[in-house]
Amino acid sequence: MARMYPLFSSSSGNCTYIGDEKSGLLVDAGVSCKRICAALDERGIPESAVGGILITHIHSDHISGLKVLSKRLKVPVYSIIGNLRLLEDGEKVWEGCAMHEVSHMQTDICGFGVTAFETPHDTPVSCGFRITAPSGESCAVCTDLGEVTDSIHEQLRQCRLVLLESNYDEDMLKNGPYPWDLKKRIASGHGHLSNKACAAEVARLVKEGVYSFVLGHISQHNNTPRLAESCTLQSLSDYERGEDYLLTTARPDGTGRAVIF
Repeated sequence: MARMYPLFSSSSGNCTYIGDEKSGLLVDAGVSCKRICAALDERGIPESAVGGILITHIHSDHISGLKVLSKRLKVPVYSIIGNLRLLEDGEKVWEGCAMHEVSHMQTDICGFGVTAFETPHDTPVSCGFRITAPSGESCAVCTDLGEVTDSIHEQLRQCRLVLLESNYDEDMLKNGPYPWDLKKRIASGHGHLSNKACAAEVARLVKEGVYSFVLGHISQHNNTPRLAESCTLQSLSDYERGEDYLLTTARPDGTGRAVIF
């Protein structure tokens, strides 16, 4: 069965592996190549299992390790066309790296079906990915978005497992140390999802049959894993955890466990 490994998930760096010990895909490369490869090795995943790297957007916490990693693994980089242009213009990938477009039409990558969907974020281009494993089960990686649009929801509801952003607690952001302009940007429709917004979407997805969730990209300054999880659990009070749904929280440092889907 396919697994999702949320290797790193925070404002300091993001990288998720989807697959198994034989084949899979990386989503983002926001920490160093050394740390990503070490995290894979700790889980018994050889570097040769990685068939490609999917990129959601060009913020440093999603691509800081990409140039070195793409050279080391020598695998293609995939994203929507706007991101590919920005990566190429900014020299963010190894010069010998193959780059391929993915779109709202499913693309086969090493036996995985990959569909991209645009997300509203404060960058020129941003997207999430729905990934269908060779076994036929689907998952999604959906972080860095100010709101869940109807088109995003339509992609997520087709999945068995969703990694969804639960970035900030509204009170912590309001009373925290960030300057006002940054607080306003984070809370905007092109910023990040609050715990409440994430919880509302999870409840909606559970009602429509999605079973498993990972809360990710939790701010280390404006949130805590306990607050994020508690907020989502409150929204699911009509359901039984472990029977109607599964819920885990991604760790920021690469020590998180795999989630089967």
